[in-house]
Amino acid sequence: MEKLFIYHQNTGVMIPLSDEVYLVSERVVGEQMAKDMSDGCNVYPMEHLGYRLDNYNMTNLFFGSTE
Repeated sequence: MEKLFIYHQNTGVMIPLSDEVYLVSERVVGEQMAKDMSDGCNVYPMEHLGYRLDNYNMTNLFFGSTE
């Protein structure tokens, strides 16, 4: 299985998808919370607000089934 990362070009930060990473919408979390998160604050539990991105699901999305 591919080891995938989320890469932020401006800061050079790479986040492995083996970490808990969530895709959330500003509409769902609210404008202020989204601004706080974009400033580097990570105090909100995301598991109920978004979709978990992980190696398994993203590998299947980009490269097809691993089976």
